[in-house]
Amino acid sequence: MFEPQNSLEALMQAAAKDPSVAPAFYQALLETEIYILTPDAPMTPGRRRSLKYQEKINVATVEFQGMKWHPAFTSKSRISDYVKEPETCLGAVARNLFEMLPDSNFWLNPQSECQKPLPASEIALLTSGKIFETIREVLPKQPAKRSK
Repeated sequence: MFEPQNSLEALMQAAAKDPSVAPAFYQALLETEIYILTPDAPMTPGRRRSLKYQEKINVATVEFQGMKWHPAFTSKSRISDYVKEPETCLGAVARNLFEMLPDSNFWLNPQSECQKPLPASEIALLTSGKIFETIREVLPKQPAKRSK
């Protein structure tokens, strides 16, 4: 059973059950640090480092349904659920990762009970803010609350 380890995971799980939570999930996603696998990046185990200006990095991809996806994780422990050998990863605010890797597909927590594919088209809507308008149009209108 999936146990959320942070507020982003709790929102992701809630949004899967209730579409009205999706705007809060997307907003939190943009502002939260997520992790991607960077297998060739030089790194000392157990240490953190910053990327150098215009540093080129190799980001892991997986193929699914004829498309390439960057596995991305909502917490460090989700990485060890996915890969069994130690792997170098990059943690960054999701908005920054999406901007660093334009036109890329991301897959949050692949092989987890709580996962979410984010195709490039959805990320473009998210980073432009248009996804919030789209969600408002799709969600059923809530009845106005009456005061007593």
